[in-house]
Amino acid sequence: MVDIYNILDSLSELVYVSDITTHKIIYMNTAGKKAFGDCVGKPCYEVLRNENGVCSHCREDNITEKEFSAHMRINTLTGKTYIIRNKIIQWDNKKAMLEVVFDITEEEKRKHDLERRLHMEHFIVSCIIEMHKNKKFEESFKSLMNMVGNFLEADRIYVFNYNGITMSNTHEWCRDNVKPEKDSLQNLDVHIIDRWLPHFNEGRCVIVEDVKMIKDTSPEEYNILKRQEIKRLVAAPLENSGELIGFIGIDNPPKEKLIESELFFTTLGYFIASMLIKNSNEKRLIEMSYIDTLTGLYNRNKYIRDTVSMSGEQESGFGVLYMDLNGLKEINDTSGHDAGDRAIREIADIISKVFGKKHSYRVGGDEFVVLCPGIGEKDFLSDIDEINTCLQNTEYRAAVGYQYEKNPNDINKLVHSADEKMYLDKKHFYRNRKESTRYRFRNDTFRSISTPDLIKNLINEERFVIWFQPRFSVATGELSGSEALIRFFDEDDIIVSPLDFLPEMEFNETIHLIDFYVFRHVCEYIAGWLKDDKDVKPVSVNMSHQTMMKPNFIENIMNIWYDYNIPKEFIIIEVSEEQENGGVSNVVEVLTDLKKRGFKIAIDNFGSKYADLYLFADLKFDILKLDGDMVYKIETDKKAHILSTSIAQICHDENIRIVAGGVESETELDVLRSMGCDEVQGYLFDKPMSWNLFEKKYL
Repeated sequence: MVDIYNILDSLSELVYVSDITTHKIIYMNTAGKKAFGDCVGKPCYEVLRNENGVCSHCREDNITEKEFSAHMRINTLTGKTYIIRNKIIQWDNKKAMLEVVFDITEEEKRKHDLERRLHMEHFIVSCIIEMHKNKKFEESFKSLMNMVGNFLEADRIYVFNYNGITMSNTHEWCRDNVKPEKDSLQNLDVHIIDRWLPHFNEGRCVIVEDVKMIKDTSPEEYNILKRQEIKRLVAAPLENSGELIGFIGIDNPPKEKLIESELFFTTLGYFIASMLIKNSNEKRLIEMSYIDTLTGLYNRNKYIRDTVSMSGEQESGFGVLYMDLNGLKEINDTSGHDAGDRAIREIADIISKVFGKKHSYRVGGDEFVVLCPGIGEKDFLSDIDEINTCLQNTEYRAAVGYQYEKNPNDINKLVHSADEKMYLDKKHFYRNRKESTRYRFRNDTFRSISTPDLIKNLINEERFVIWFQPRFSVATGELSGSEALIRFFDEDDIIVSPLDFLPEMEFNETIHLIDFYVFRHVCEYIAGWLKDDKDVKPVSVNMSHQTMMKPNFIENIMNIWYDYNIPKEFIIIEVSEEQENGGVSNVVEVLTDLKKRGFKIAIDNFGSKYADLYLFADLKFDILKLDGDMVYKIETDKKAHILSTSIAQICHDENIRIVAGGVESETELDVLRSMGCDEVQGYLFDKPMSWNLFEKKYL
């Protein structure tokens, strides 16, 4: 027996022997004594489990002398999990119960942790799938927070944005019968979470296991949490490029869920932050896309949306005012763009004074529209009289057209009628100012090239030529590409600006002939340069909206391309953002098709009239070109600079290159460089030139 004792005492497992009848311990090895003390002579169920009666497994009939039986049990005294193997043996010539106890607590913990982690990972995948479903952001994020709240058994899930000065609760989910707190948690001073910031800055979560523990050390934090009936919480940082932008928190999860909450947010925080950043960018784009930065009035984007929404309303009485500032080009030419901007702002101020801003829009460079739903004719005409009176008391002149209907059926027809009347008023103004060339492109000379046959003849006579303007990298100063520009030589071989003949072609729907002509010859030039091993850079080709809306546009483009089969990386299709009806929204599908076929897409003339970026959520374009007027303004106009810088940051986040046109000074270049512009073109670098001069100089 001495040898047996020595063997059992050397084991790390707990071993004891108890009387099979009385259940009193008659032997316990050294490991058992360390755990429970010297308890020989006491009932095993009392010592080992603090129970008053025989354990159920000792009453089982399957315990025999032949082999060990086994069962698992969590010991309430030690808090550990054991595998117990027992059998009946002969001990000092008496039947006794031998039990060998194996501590599997750590194995069970690891198993539980693994199962918990797998369960968490499956849930996180479900959350990511939910975030990327084709839903509107608010709907998707609300669904996500509901999933998380129920999974973590929380009272509240919430998101705060953080700007370094204040923080506000922007999103909230509450369990049934839990009071919402979002409205009372706006514009809070960030010093409230001073204790949290070191954790957040290191990418770690803040865990408050018991809010009572911070009552003395952080009384302000305690009072805010106590007021919201928060007993415990977990808060995790949300970052954008390493910068803290907010945090997401969970109130009152069960204590055993605290660690799960930390694991969840640590893992999912990146995706949640990305989702919030994307939504924030889209809101910024929409906001910028609705407000005209120069005047503070709504812009064409908002005008288009409002006319669509108003079309479904049947309000009695509807008036439309259409105004156009006369002589803006002359003001800009003689007194500078700042004077032109002042004139535009003064007209906008007059409109705001008379009609307010609710339905007042700057729809073009010098054009304004006011919509007046639900107004009586007498009141509307009184407002028109007041506008005319105000205009007489200012140094500027504007063409005014208006239309009123008591029972309107078509708002667009009302606007068109007001526009026609405005145009008649404007013609009267310019007819009495012979020195003005404002409407030069509408004279007989340019009407002579307005039919398809005449244009084809002029093309054959090589009266239309393609020039190239080089584009340069801001970072390196090297050639990065060029833009193909159309020029026209009249009967006296004098170059005519495209501003003087393209509008007439658009008016007569013949612009597609020039667009396809330029595209074909650019493909031909590129093919020749590649054949001669020239250092070819991408060439931008402008396409009008009217051309792109032709039924066979894609087919025609592809047929031309097939004739030359050049790498599509050398072709950039440019479409102007400065479209009178709908920005780029009316050609998004066409541009998307071109993008899928491998062509690069550029949005041209951004900022010339309005900012249509919010429409580009469905269009993956490659390049955004700032309009020359905006480039001119960013040096001195604070609003234009802020707008341009914001746009540059958003585009860089989306891997969109920024190109500035019309750069004329080193100062402008420095400003563009500081705001993150990628490429530039303009007279500071070089003027447009013939294709052979361009080839000789740059290729």
